[in-house]
Amino acid sequence: MSPPLLPLDGRVAVAGQLQPGDMAEIAAAGYVAVVNNRPDGEAMFGQPRTADLRKAAEAAGLIFLDLPFSGPRATPDQVRAFVDLLAGQPGRVVAFCKSGMRSALLWGAASIASGRSLDEVLTEAMRAGQNLDSVGETMVALAKAAHA
Repeated sequence: MSPPLLPLDGRVAVAGQLQPGDMAEIAAAGYVAVVNNRPDGEAMFGQPRTADLRKAAEAAGLIFLDLPFSGPRATPDQVRAFVDLLAGQPGRVVAFCKSGMRSALLWGAASIASGRSLDEVLTEAMRAGQNLDSVGETMVALAKAAHA
């Protein structure tokens, strides 16, 4: 597999940029869905098109959810979509972006929207090597807006 999968909790792992060839291995590892948090064309080289990622994921039997955003600018709608995906799927999910940080932020906001505390989210993310301290307030605001 290209980048390592970093488990944030029992259901969600994050990763850096995935490639179409990674999808069969992700499915074989027991994951049921892949969430793309990276906009098309963000990198000049090495970034596959979302359409190619979706095709490979679906061919591997995975659900593919496209929730792209830049920097920490996720939207409440994206948080709700991630919460809905987790609520509707009993299996494990991989979210990815360039480094895994945006995906961890989206997971954090969705986790807070689902009732976890900010401290719990920050601790779990740190265990996976994702320091979300600087975006704690952003995650809380996104979680609140997702409930509005």
